Amino acid sequence: MALTWIEDNASRSATIVRLGRKAASSYSKSYKVFGTTDDTVVHAEANGYITGTLAYWQYPGQPNVQLRAESYSVSYLGDDAWQVTISYEKQGADDDDQRDPLKRSRSFDTSGGTQHITSAMQVGTRQLDFASEGEGTAPVFERRYKAPGVQGDAPDQFGAIGVDGDSVSGVDIAVPALQWTETYDVPHAYVTAKYIKTVAFLTGSTNKAAFRTFKAGEVLFMGCSGSQEWDDQRGSGPWSLSFKFVASPNAGSTGTVPAIKIGDIENIRKDGHEYLWVRYEDSVSQNNLIKKPKYVYIDKVYPEGNFLLLGIGT
Repeated sequence: MALTWIEDNASRSATIVRLGRKAASSYSKSYKVFGTTDDTVVHAEANGYITGTLAYWQYPGQPNVQLRAESYSVSYLGDDAWQVTISYEKQGADDDDQRDPLKRSRSFDTSGGTQHITSAMQVGTRQLDFASEGEGTAPVFERRYKAPGVQGDAPDQFGAIGVDGDSVSGVDIAVPALQWTETYDVPHAYVTAKYIKTVAFLTGSTNKAAFRTFKAGEVLFMGCSGSQEWDDQRGSGPWSLSFKFVASPNAGSTGTVPAIKIGDIENIRKDGHEYLWVRYEDSVSQNNLIKKPKYVYIDKVYPEGNFLLLGIGT
């Protein structure tokens, strides 16, 4: 004999997480059930209901978002009466019509990068537009010493560093570089195979237009990592995407920092992620053979990329 199910006034309580993707939405239905004192009968009928007619609750207005019956609880009220509560949780995590990132976190690191240089870059005091008057780094300069008894002053090396005979060994230095990471939770429908390929092809490129207040050429995209959970009960969860960037200032009249000077070569313009190298020539300074900068080369080693295609704004 079928039991009698009566929905009570504690039913249809819900907690809906509309935009967050770290917590599940929940919904419950509550019933008074009459007609038996046998708990195995109540459990059998409850399982039948949540497998069939009560298996899902449809979130209004979003046909792709359903809450699935995850569990139920039973308590005996006496005589032939029972309390049965069915708990639902969100199946999947997304509205497939939603295409925008729904949550963001950011972190940054200003420890900078390193660069091998063979010649001092005489750029003077670095004064940025956000610094107060008088702030910045001291001008590049060189001190020279000589051994006792040596005649004459130490020869001018014209900025060459680590000169030893015919070679200029140079030195590794820290250079301005801001590294940061942006992490987004996005609907699973947003991350298609085409999107993943696009992000992969943009890795190792610089911004061809202004990005995050930086000028074109100052930001290098280091790549993106993503993760997602899926199971056959809940469906597809959101993707968590982390984007990594490094910014280094452009130098020159239209850049963020002043133009570079190497030896007697002035007004050198260099974008943040271009590669600078120097050719030297033999020269004489105070009757000493030295290596003097003759040519400076600025090479573009990263392609430009359209960061709009990352889908996280500019």
